[in-house]
Amino acid sequence: LEQQRQALLPVPYFHLVFTLPHVLNPLIRQNQRTLYTLLFQVVSQTLLQFGQNRLGVQVGVTAVLHTWSQTLMDHYHLHCIVAGGGLSSDNSRWVSAPDHYLFPVRALSQVFRGKFLSGLERLYAGEKLQFHGQLAELAEQHQFADLLRQAAKQKWVVYAKQPFAGPLQVLTYLS
Repeated sequence: LEQQRQALLPVPYFHLVFTLPHVLNPLIRQNQRTLYTLLFQVVSQTLLQFGQNRLGVQVGVTAVLHTWSQTLMDHYHLHCIVAGGGLSSDNSRWVSAPDHYLFPVRALSQVFRGKFLSGLERLYAGEKLQFHGQLAELAEQHQFADLLRQAAKQKWVVYAKQPFAGPLQVLTYLS
């Protein structure tokens, strides 16, 4: 616990959760390593893009993958702890986000959705995805495109708020 406390900067931290829509669950189950990697890449790219565009900084992020809900159903999501600011581009000063607000969740979810679906298209085009058993039909381009359209219509949930009891509580929960 003391090591975790020492690893934290004396700045506000925000707890963000990026959740994939359940329509993608069968594809994720069959391509776990590839799609977990994509999820981490897309979330980090999204957060870094927002940090740069909104604050002019590179934010610090710690992310942990969770795959189940409390009812042990597939529920693929990343919990992220994001520093409320970062060093200016010339590394001369700290630029803070407001204590109560980091980034707009609606915009985060739209960018997250676009980046993830684009990544899925690249993986499909590069033949990096597996389609076995009940998913064999997704190997056909029009079937895969249908899945992407279904996923695009789903609500992509991004949850963001400042941790209730501070960042140490969230770090302890995630570890």
